[in-house]
Amino acid sequence: MKVKYLNIMMGLAVAAMSWSCSPDALQDLTPEDSQVFITNYEKNTNFGNYSTFSLADSVFVVQNDRSGVATTALDFRVLSRVAENMTKRGYARVGKTAKPDFGVNVLRISETQTGVVANFNPWNSYWGFGGGGFYYPPTYSYYQTTERYWQVEIIDLKNAGTSNRATVVWNAQIRGDGIFDENAVASVIDAVFTQSTYLKKN
Repeated sequence: MKVKYLNIMMGLAVAAMSWSCSPDALQDLTPEDSQVFITNYEKNTNFGNYSTFSLADSVFVVQNDRSGVATTALDFRVLSRVAENMTKRGYARVGKTAKPDFGVNVLRISETQTGVVANFNPWNSYWGFGGGGFYYPPTYSYYQTTERYWQVEIIDLKNAGTSNRATVVWNAQIRGDGIFDENAVASVIDAVFTQSTYLKKN
């Protein structure tokens, strides 16, 4: 019995040492290395058939079940960079009353999630001397994670029709560290347009 117990303890010690010595793949990432750019588009859309766009003058803020608008210096910088990229692609910016072909929205999204993790004692199934059993019930840990990211979407207003039901024909998500740094605005906004080569006026 003592030998079995010793073997278990040595095994746990070796495992603990290996966990503590293993490299953390995420620890040494720079903010730029952690950034992820996700773009999606409606496959049947010919972006060359559109000429104008209208861009909201504020950023939509979505936080779980709440929403609103924001007009901070950072928000204005992001809006300006989005407009600049759209113009470089050959689209002319117009006002909302000029019946634009595209409507462009920028969203700042914050999602908070809460969960529970059960921490089981490794000795739950250990039986003591004389057949008597020992049981240690699991404990529970609560965790909360918050993820904040940018989302840009382009809406087809040209073909909305009389029902005023417009389709999102392109959207992009910008996730990772440093994406809310004012000095990083140009690079992260440019990145989603750079990987969307189809998004341009003929």
